[in-house]
Amino acid sequence: MRRIWRAMLVLLATFVVGAAILLTAAYRASQAVPEFYEAALVSKPVQQKAAADALERQVLNLHNEVRRPGRWEARFSQEQINGWLAADLPSKFPGALPRGVSDPRVHIQPEKMQLAVRYQQGDVLTVLSLAGDAYLTDRPNEIAVRIERVRAGAVPVPLGQFLEKIAERASEAGLPLRWAEEDGDPVAIVALPLHRREFRGKNLQVDKLEIGDGEIVVSGQTEVVDEKTAQVPGSDTGPSAAEDSGTNDTHQR
Repeated sequence: MRRIWRAMLVLLATFVVGAAILLTAAYRASQAVPEFYEAALVSKPVQQKAAADALERQVLNLHNEVRRPGRWEARFSQEQINGWLAADLPSKFPGALPRGVSDPRVHIQPEKMQLAVRYQQGDVLTVLSLAGDAYLTDRPNEIAVRIERVRAGAVPVPLGQFLEKIAERASEAGLPLRWAEEDGDPVAIVALPLHRREFRGKNLQVDKLEIGDGEIVVSGQTEVVDEKTAQVPGSDTGPSAAEDSGTNDTHQR
């Protein structure tokens, strides 16, 4: 009998030790920080503010250009975006980030974007990172954002809860969003709000969205049209090309 109890105790101890090793490994993996995120966090406040101001100027210039007939283009660098996220987002839009989320930064590579944030829930502090891509669909002024993975440190995280959060935020911002799928990855499809009153009498067409090496490039053209016969871009409520033919055919590189 003693041998049986001893064997059971040894087996129990083995399970406890094994579980402890797994939990320790999982915790350490959850504390892993992407290299790009560590590098993005070390920039100085002066540099961040200068980059943020440069981004603000780019946005203002783009806003002025799209209101005039002709072609237009804007380039937003990774440095500018991260500077704005660090210097302006917390002060100008303090309620934009969900509770427990702070210090968002991006990393931009050709046809690939990564986003990382600090995330704290109770006593648990980790870095959440998301990888994906963005491109134009076959429908005018419509963008698809493909989400490839979400991780806490190096640990994969189920996407379901994050998709719900993204949909909620988009709805709060007044952006119509629907979900599709591409090769098993979720794809958020968003129609750009180019039907605002200030654009009346103009037809705005975004014809290029490029995720390049350290920058995002957006270009298109603006045409003056007859308001009575003009169709509002993105206002068609019929089925989209993505829904008709699947998101595999929606890329416009």
